[in-house]
Amino acid sequence: MGSGGMSAHDVLRVATNFGAEAIGFGNDLGSLEPGKLADILVLDADPLEDLRNTMGLQFIMKNGRLYDGNTIDEVWPRQRALPSYVWQNLDPNGVSAGIRGRVDSARLTHGEGGFRPTLSFFVLAQECRVTAWS
Repeated sequence: MGSGGMSAHDVLRVATNFGAEAIGFGNDLGSLEPGKLADILVLDADPLEDLRNTMGLQFIMKNGRLYDGNTIDEVWPRQRALPSYVWQNLDPNGVSAGIRGRVDSARLTHGEGGFRPTLSFFVLAQECRVTAWS
């Protein structure tokens, strides 16, 4: 939307206020007002100057708990590391040499012999960063 000429302010309103209204939660979400749920993102830089600044999360407030934007560790009201999940440290099985790292997305295709996994893309990154919170 921003690349189409919409102002940064209007893009953020579409993503928050209008987005909440579109899914029927305009009375509960989408803006900081008395009586609404106050899950918020604390950014490193002003998104009104550049929409790409929405990628720099400092903190996330969700259900009254504050999380670190880089690690998703809880920092308030208690300090607790994000528990690890089994899938975070799995390497792909049966992958030829040359592809290393974790597979972030795969899809199933139907061919001879039934369904088989087909990689749509892979990522070499070793950590996950939250870029959106709903």
